[in-house]
Amino acid sequence: MIKPDNQDNQMTLHHDEKPLILLVDDIPANLHVLVAALKDNYRIKTATNGFDALELAAREDRPELILLDMMMPGMNGIEVLQRLRENPETFGIPVIFVTADNSEQSQLDGLELGADDYLIKPVVTAVLQVRVRNLLQRKRIERELRLASHVFNYSGEAIMISDRENRIIDVNAAFTRQTGYLPEDVLGQNPKMLSSGRTNPEEYRAMWQSLREQGFWQGELWDRRKDGGVYPKLLTVSVVRNAKEDVEFYIGSFTDISRQKSVEAEIRHIANHDHLTGLPNRLYVQVALEQAVAAARREQTEIAVMFLDLDRFKLVNDTYGHGVGDGLLIEVGRRLKDSVRESDLVARLGGDEFVVVMSNHLTSAAVTTVAQKILENLSLPYQVGEHTLHSTPSIGISRYPQDATEVEELMKHADQAMYQVKQAGRGQFRLYEAPATAENNE
Repeated sequence: MIKPDNQDNQMTLHHDEKPLILLVDDIPANLHVLVAALKDNYRIKTATNGFDALELAAREDRPELILLDMMMPGMNGIEVLQRLRENPETFGIPVIFVTADNSEQSQLDGLELGADDYLIKPVVTAVLQVRVRNLLQRKRIERELRLASHVFNYSGEAIMISDRENRIIDVNAAFTRQTGYLPEDVLGQNPKMLSSGRTNPEEYRAMWQSLREQGFWQGELWDRRKDGGVYPKLLTVSVVRNAKEDVEFYIGSFTDISRQKSVEAEIRHIANHDHLTGLPNRLYVQVALEQAVAAARREQTEIAVMFLDLDRFKLVNDTYGHGVGDGLLIEVGRRLKDSVRESDLVARLGGDEFVVVMSNHLTSAAVTTVAQKILENLSLPYQVGEHTLHSTPSIGISRYPQDATEVEELMKHADQAMYQVKQAGRGQFRLYEAPATAENNE
């Protein structure tokens, strides 16, 4: 016979991975039967009266199930169950009544108070084990379902569930907040109704291939809200299959990443643009020019690279201060953009140095025409605050493929032509000319 501990009227078999069960019966022989049947698969605590049972049930290490004798002196099982259900901390613990009274009224009294099951004494071990196992499993599933329901309803991410035919069968509140669509707007519809048309069809094909082969996909798509607004979203889709490996559901969760995209675009802009004029910077020019040369080589077209330097800019800074100098640079950038085609690139390399890259159906006549236009526009007086300023540009030009076929050489030759203009008196433009060879000089 197994006797309860004298100190706290309980016995505990420790095993952290096993569910904890509280057995309550005033007759030790009955406890012995229950313990013998359950000790191999569960942790066990025992109590021989209702008061100790309530105290054990309310401890931090609460039982996952209570087997409760219905007829006990002092406080019977009905009273214990009442107290358990009145206490918020023990309200949800499942209870199986164990009783010799198999009358319908007795069972009804317990069920009305919230008992989960009944066992009739004398207890049949096999029946006991099955009832305990099934009840714990059912309660575990109920907890998982409650948790899943809570996650579904209160998740910050939009969640959409569709059936095997990919028809929407449920959406959560976050879905409505993000898309503007109410459940009745989308239930029974194919999720493609959300598509904006901006996502490449190849991306959708890759998504479905991943779902078929791996049962999972994550990526970025562009969708359209109910109000017509287009936005980027990060979407995760998983496949739920049954025991036969047939698809039952598709679960998609997504979040609007517009802000993230905006921040990324701002970071890229800062990295590739001049903070003063807003024009592309040297890093941007290097990449863009490499791409332009590759395209020109492929299509057998021409490119022109113009280096511009403001004449006597240092004098402006020294005379009027850097604030006025910055204002002059901003105006120069604006005039440069007004002087070229929209497809041409205007950038600031640093200081008072600018560059223009011309491509797209370029002709030699167009290069000199644009250079002359830039020279005239940048030579006009500038009004910066209360100051009227005068400056001219020195412009050096190199061309692909006439002067160079590599990016570094193109930029180097444009820079050399610009300094030739400086040495010749400034305020002009000049096409690069290769130095005369020794043979030509003879």
